[in-house]
Amino acid sequence: MTATRRLSLLIVAMLAAAILGGYAVGASALVPQGFQQESSDDYQDKIDETEREREAAERRAEELQHELENTDARIVEADAKLRALEEELPVLQAQLEEAEREVESAIIEQGIVADKLIAAEAQDRAISEQIAEDDERTANLEALVAAIARETYKGNDESAGLAIVFGSSDTQDFIDEYTAQQSAARVQSNALGELEEIAAVNRNRGARQEAVREYIVELKAEADALVITLQAARDVAEEARDEVQALLDEQQELRDYLESQRSAFMAQQAENEELQQQLRNQVLDLYSKKREAEEREAARKAAAARARNEAAAPSDKLTKGALAFPTKVPYKTSSFGTRIHPIYGYARLHAGTDLRAYCGTPIYASAAGTVEWATYKAGYGNQVLIDHGIIGGKSVITNYNHFSRFAVGGGQRVARGDLIGYSGNTGSSTACHLHFEVYVSGNVVNPETLLPNFP
Repeated sequence: MTATRRLSLLIVAMLAAAILGGYAVGASALVPQGFQQESSDDYQDKIDETEREREAAERRAEELQHELENTDARIVEADAKLRALEEELPVLQAQLEEAEREVESAIIEQGIVADKLIAAEAQDRAISEQIAEDDERTANLEALVAAIARETYKGNDESAGLAIVFGSSDTQDFIDEYTAQQSAARVQSNALGELEEIAAVNRNRGARQEAVREYIVELKAEADALVITLQAARDVAEEARDEVQALLDEQQELRDYLESQRSAFMAQQAENEELQQQLRNQVLDLYSKKREAEEREAARKAAAARARNEAAAPSDKLTKGALAFPTKVPYKTSSFGTRIHPIYGYARLHAGTDLRAYCGTPIYASAAGTVEWATYKAGYGNQVLIDHGIIGGKSVITNYNHFSRFAVGGGQRVARGDLIGYSGNTGSSTACHLHFEVYVSGNVVNPETLLPNFP
């Protein structure tokens, strides 16, 4: 595949999204939604709008082709890729931000679960400590009850009550002995009551502790799962970061490459302008050499020209319409004037009018004249230069470029509308088309000032 062919495909690709986008919008707009009813006029309006969008995209594609003429295909490819990456970057950055939010969410959730686990384990330890304290208290109470029971058992006979009475040395001794026995009974009763209370409390604590420990098991399982979730989120975020960084690195490489090619591109543009100026100088030289002879024979040539063009030409005056369109279906794709390069912003003169002419389209002479040459010219490709002599008192020369093949040769006389060749993509061109230039008295002019109005 040639470089120009690759360049054409690249240009089409750069606008494919816009063209398809227009179709997508138009297609979706034509589908009725819900119970909404639309008239045939509404549908036709949307069809027309979609068609206008498509045609606008096609025109922009052709304009871009011409704006990128004389540009190395690798530069165009690098710029197109850079623009695509710039569109892709916000999507990747949004994915990265979402991945980082997932990591932050997982960390927060992990912290919450860790806090719950710490609190649950602390509660488990507290219950264990309370149970241990109650076990110690229970042991002490049981020892006290046992001691009282043993003492009670020792004195548990029929003479025990008399022993308190008759065994006492005096009344006070009796009272003290009786009081001690009653106190022991109360202590024993209180101890047994406390033991029952502790047992009931510990049963409740045991149930609570069992629930707490089940909760701890659940929290540990949740914590383990969160470790996996967090690692997965971190892996996703790391991958997203790598993608963003790789894209940024590639963007920088492309920018560096485009910048490194700037000087070479500018040198190429200078060379192309020099070639164009050489052609203009040739035309000026041609005009100068013939000027004296043309002035002497101006009357004869004017009369001859009027005679030759009378049937075909609307007028011998150098006004709009003095020249015929060089294609059967005239369609302008790029105008005469200063053109700004879409990549480097370089301003240069586009010294003619570009006409749509698909590969192999017949090209015709805009007026009667003599073919000065049909040859290859650097930058212009296969070129036909026709001297039309004097029209309206001024020398007129037309220039046709990028031919695929010629139908005329140097020195040949042609009439208005004669076939002179076929369009092509030779020279500094990105696609088949006709680059048409007009020289009046040796100076390049806007062809549209002498062509009819475009349909």
